[in-house]
Amino acid sequence: MQLTSRHIVSTLCVFFSLVTLSAQKQFIKAERQFELKAFDLAIENAKKAIEKDPTCIECHRLIAESFRMMNNNVDAAIWYRKMERFQNLPSDYAFNYGLLLKRMGQYDKAKKYFEEYRIIDDEAGQYFAASCDFAKAALSAEKNFELNLFGVSSKNTDFGPTIFKDKIVFSSFRSDIDRDVQVKSTSPIQNDKCQFFIADNNYKKNRDDLDFLLRDDIETYNMGPMHYAANAPICAVTKHNFRDGEKQIFTNDLELSLYLAEVNFDGSFKEAIPFEYNEVGSATGFGTLNPSGNILYFSSNRAGGVGGFDIYVSYFKNGKWTYPENLGDKVNTAGNEITPFFDGHTLYYSSDYMTGLGGFDVFKTSVTSGRWITPINMGNGVNSPEDDYYFTKDPKAESYYLTSNRLGGRGNHDIYLVHKLVPEHVELYMAVDETIPEAIDIEESIAATTQEATARKVNLETRLETPVAASTQDNVNETTENTEKEAINFSDLLPPKAVDLNRMNSKAISLKGAKRVAFGEVIRSSSNVYFIQLAALFSTEANMDNFMSLSEYGSLYKVKQSNATKVKLGYFFDEYQAKEVLRQVKASGHNDAFITYEVLNAAKLELVTVSDNNVNNAAYSGYTTATTGTNYKIRLASYEDPIWFDTNKINDVGVIEQWSKGEWTIFVLSGYKNLQEAELARVAAMNRGFADAEIVIDRNGILEKM
Repeated sequence: MQLTSRHIVSTLCVFFSLVTLSAQKQFIKAERQFELKAFDLAIENAKKAIEKDPTCIECHRLIAESFRMMNNNVDAAIWYRKMERFQNLPSDYAFNYGLLLKRMGQYDKAKKYFEEYRIIDDEAGQYFAASCDFAKAALSAEKNFELNLFGVSSKNTDFGPTIFKDKIVFSSFRSDIDRDVQVKSTSPIQNDKCQFFIADNNYKKNRDDLDFLLRDDIETYNMGPMHYAANAPICAVTKHNFRDGEKQIFTNDLELSLYLAEVNFDGSFKEAIPFEYNEVGSATGFGTLNPSGNILYFSSNRAGGVGGFDIYVSYFKNGKWTYPENLGDKVNTAGNEITPFFDGHTLYYSSDYMTGLGGFDVFKTSVTSGRWITPINMGNGVNSPEDDYYFTKDPKAESYYLTSNRLGGRGNHDIYLVHKLVPEHVELYMAVDETIPEAIDIEESIAATTQEATARKVNLETRLETPVAASTQDNVNETTENTEKEAINFSDLLPPKAVDLNRMNSKAISLKGAKRVAFGEVIRSSSNVYFIQLAALFSTEANMDNFMSLSEYGSLYKVKQSNATKVKLGYFFDEYQAKEVLRQVKASGHNDAFITYEVLNAAKLELVTVSDNNVNNAAYSGYTTATTGTNYKIRLASYEDPIWFDTNKINDVGVIEQWSKGEWTIFVLSGYKNLQEAELARVAAMNRGFADAEIVIDRNGILEKM
């Protein structure tokens, strides 16, 4: 039988209909698995649906969201990016993609998508676009807190730290410590075992300092976090359905419930009683008690709130808890407010809607004149582009704890110890052994230059902007004559920090205390970069020997913060590269290493060992790349802002090094085998315009005059 074109078309239509139907069945299955939080299975079935129907937009979105819920932002971004080729994208596509990019620290790109979303919702799009500007500024600001990975953190999810006497209690999915009696998880969703642990505050990875909080017959494997009343034998406990490594907050989550229990002498609890205002059909959890145990704050997504999860308060009066009160729109938003902590005066909590650095940020507020004041973002040092929550304060010390899934931690969620930073004061002073010309005072010169530049600018603006009376020809002639006599020099109008101190007296900046920050490159801007933090050393002289071999992956830096010296490897502009280097660093035995995302601030860095890549690149210039020992170098000039240093003017005379002292940047040339080579380079530098170029000696990182 001969097939006609009509038969062929009809057959193809039936075939494609069957394929589409099969793809729809796979997608429906994936959708149900997503609702049950079986994200790995949802991804698998959504991919099968795409194989049959590559144009399935909802399949792509489900995969992207599944990866996001599994805290796998990179894969989530890949699938969101794949959706860009489709027409008729979901209305919330730009908004959700923007949120994801913001959590990855890609603020400029996130802002672009929020601006696009203004077509759908102008208010929300504008609000979150502005939040990207806030995040960039906050990440560039000085840190008020010092944050370190706490020793109890494992490769699994550790969360919800709370203080009991001189111990820390937390919840964890860790599987490296077994009970004597194996008890199966009662969770209907999973077999992951989330248990309560108790450890010393100064935990140093000693197994004897870490133990289970509850006995085998009490542990239910699906509770946490908990919070103790500081001055009463009572605690608040949350029963949950969390999964190891995944997001813990879903706006429509219905499987959180709150319990109150009596505390035993060892921190364990008994007779956990359900909070009488738990509601069927809504979630109630993350309870925190005031020190006396008669005020309870908690989060709930119950009906009648301001947004998703809101914070509520209940008071214990006349032997029972009062009906919960919503804290109102000063504290709560259209988003989610969770994990409150109340120390008796200040309420700390996390929000994913208030203007912040990324996902959930920690905020604080308190009551003044009977009203909650506007919450304050805890800022850079506490918050990160990712989720930061479960913030709690040690009642006996100026230290805090929080949980974060920020990039580069030890596990899925980690516990961090937070300290307030002591402000550091940098003093610039002249060394006694350095002769300074009597006519030059560096501060007066800068001030005078500033005043002169300002005066010239005002004078010029006056001349250019003052209207000339048309009826007075003499005034016109006089103005023209003065303009011809006094030519405008626009270089005079540059801001004061553009003044090259080399032209005045660059030697006036003492070398004492100067630190090298770059070799073979110049750090000019304060852009955001990735570092790998290897350790925080508290000894007076930080021993760097254990880290020197890592120079094959990047340069090694010391960053002095408060009473600790942070050892960091880097820096990297690409998140993928940072993750790959972290993997190799951990494989080499540095298991405590983690990634930080921060502002590249040359004034805070001290370069210890140069990256092998930088050394190899510098070697091509024909100069020695020795970076330790005693070397002859050329000090060129000092600047307030390194942007005014022209590398092209001098980079063929030696290897450029950047040193810092407080707010000053000192540029140096290196790479000379002996004093004679250095002297030839000094003469060349003087001929290139660096009139005060001088030979200095680098003795293992300490610059000295000849």
